[in-house]
Amino acid sequence: MFNLGDVFTLDLRCCRLVTLSACETGLIDILSNSDEYIGLPSGFLVAGSTNVVSSLWAVSDISTALLMIRFYEIFWEVKNVAIALNYAQNWLRNATKTELLNWGQSFLDNVQETEIELMTDNQPFSSPYYWAAFCAVGKVT
Repeated sequence: MFNLGDVFTLDLRCCRLVTLSACETGLIDILSNSDEYIGLPSGFLVAGSTNVVSSLWAVSDISTALLMIRFYEIFWEVKNVAIALNYAQNWLRNATKTELLNWGQSFLDNVQETEIELMTDNQPFSSPYYWAAFCAVGKVT
C-alpha cells in the first residue's frame, strides 16, 4: 500500500502533474486520531510536483475514465492543468449519449458502450456527482 510517508520519499521536481483519479484521494481523514493534517495532494506538492488532480468523493468508474481521457486530450493542447480540467468537466457535463459513443468509439469496450446506451438521460453525466469531485491544486501556469 502506498501512503503519504512513501510520497515524501519521492523526488518529483521534474514532474509537472500527478493525477489521483481514485475515490477521495483529495481528502484527509479528520475523524482519525492521526496527527496528519495534509493529504496526498499536498504530499505530492511537497515532493516537488507542480500540480495535482484529485477527487473529493467516491466517483463513478465510467465517468472518471471518460473525464480523465478527455482531460489529458485537452491538457496536451492547452498545457494548463486548471483550464484542461475545467474544459473536460464542462464537456462531460454537457455531452450527450450519442456524442460520448461517437467520441469513444476507438477505446470504449462493449460493456462501457452498453452502460452508456442504457442510461435514461440524454446527458447522462450532467449531475455534478460525475464530474465535480475533481479538483486541481498547485501552480497556476
